[in-house]
Amino acid sequence: MTARVRASCLNNFVSLIEELQGNAEDLCLKAGIDYSQLDQEDYFFPYQSFIDLLELSATSLNLPNIGLQLAMRQDHSILGPVAFLALSAHDVRSALISVGKFLYHFTPAISLTLREGKDQPSYACLELVNVNANNSRQAVEHAVACTLHIIHLLTEGKFKARAVHFRHSNIALEKYYQNTFNCPTEFNQKYDSIELDTDFLDIELSSHNPQLHGLVSSYLSMVEIDSNSTSKPNLSTSKQARHLIQKLLPTGQLSRPVIADNMKLHERALHRKLQSEGYTFEALVDEVRITEAKKLLAHDAIPMSQIAGLLGYNEQSSFNRAFKRWFNMTPKQYLLEKSH
Repeated sequence: MTARVRASCLNNFVSLIEELQGNAEDLCLKAGIDYSQLDQEDYFFPYQSFIDLLELSATSLNLPNIGLQLAMRQDHSILGPVAFLALSAHDVRSALISVGKFLYHFTPAISLTLREGKDQPSYACLELVNVNANNSRQAVEHAVACTLHIIHLLTEGKFKARAVHFRHSNIALEKYYQNTFNCPTEFNQKYDSIELDTDFLDIELSSHNPQLHGLVSSYLSMVEIDSNSTSKPNLSTSKQARHLIQKLLPTGQLSRPVIADNMKLHERALHRKLQSEGYTFEALVDEVRITEAKKLLAHDAIPMSQIAGLLGYNEQSSFNRAFKRWFNMTPKQYLLEKSH
């Protein structure tokens, strides 16, 4: 199966291209990406299309640093629920290890590993999986730049890399790399990686939230376990679908086609089977979200915006509207009522 990526990987892409006098919609069309779906919470597309889009943009706009530019306009939110692991981690080490473990929820096309050295530098290594290295240099530079930028933001500027390494030759002027990384950039190296002093791994994050970190890790681990299993023939279609919906909610990969694919059904067949049991896909999603929302709201330490993300919403406002439709009150009103 072709590795897919969350549409959030293109956060701020449209505004960047417009500022550069380019046509973002045309570029997306040429890369095979549905421009109209870019702001949809459940839209995923092949990672190869993202690679192609950056290469097309670099060529058509004559901007060899387009991947770097895009990365500097983005933050942890592009990772979807995996971002909560980074935010809630105790320190940089824990953030890198946790994100690396569950990065496949953003895309299985990128591998992130931490290699710690004793009395020598450590490395955060990134690798694009099953892609042509010669045609993916923009995507590689975007991945490395985005990783470093997110660490910089999480540590409130305390983190500084020793050097950045790329396996490919430079594709942009040295000043662009210096402006992006603020450290030496070395090419034709063994790994695409960020070299850092091991002491920097101990930098504690002010956003540390152990309760949230444990909850999200457990949530995503359940999805990992279930992703290796096939549909359960002894369960009704609605129960199988409900089970998958619950597990896929925090991944951002929840959609009717994804559920049908996991159940080895055509989308229309899924619709007919659910209908015969008195359900619609949308009603099942609402049912699961309502149940999970009640559980999550019982945890005082979890911010409302992060509850929204765990329920598959990109924006808290979307969660608030859905919640009001379910309970005829806002989440805050619901909590006040429960406290009395």
